[in-house]
Amino acid sequence: MIRIIIIFLTFNVWAFGQTSQNKKIGNRIEGNFSGNGQKITATAIKIKDGKGNPVEDGTPDEYQIQFSDEKLRPINTGCCEIKLINEGDLNKDGIDEISIYQAPMNGCTYSMTTYSYINGNWKKMIDTFMIPTGCDGINSDDLQKMIFREKNNIYYLGKDMNDENGKLIKKKVRLK
Repeated sequence: MIRIIIIFLTFNVWAFGQTSQNKKIGNRIEGNFSGNGQKITATAIKIKDGKGNPVEDGTPDEYQIQFSDEKLRPINTGCCEIKLINEGDLNKDGIDEISIYQAPMNGCTYSMTTYSYINGNWKKMIDTFMIPTGCDGINSDDLQKMIFREKNNIYYLGKDMNDENGKLIKKKVRLK
């Protein structure tokens, strides 16, 4: 019986990519998203089931980020599946930023958008940028490194479209 439980838990970690040790990336993450120093859980929730193929006049699923602290408004993300990333406090305002890595409706180019909780509302801190994956997945460690702070600047790693191997290059973020 113990062996079956261990196999089940191992499968869940492998299939869903989130362990109990890493609560900064996955479908459910924790962070100081309100600035009060308390851990708040952010969860990706499918709020509407799609019908048919969205590319062929069907309707896509719709997703939303909901928070354990009901004072924080949800973030509507639209289509399609998402993975959440706690970026830490990028802009040094005492509040953790949250990035949303989102699957495309069709194809292999994902998107990433970063939000900051400012004056009671979620605001895009970093404009959405595209991440061509070549239909290969990106592991959690690499996703966690996509956006970072160096000295007083914030950067993201974007693929060099002029490089046939899709080399990652550091791009400076213009804060909104």
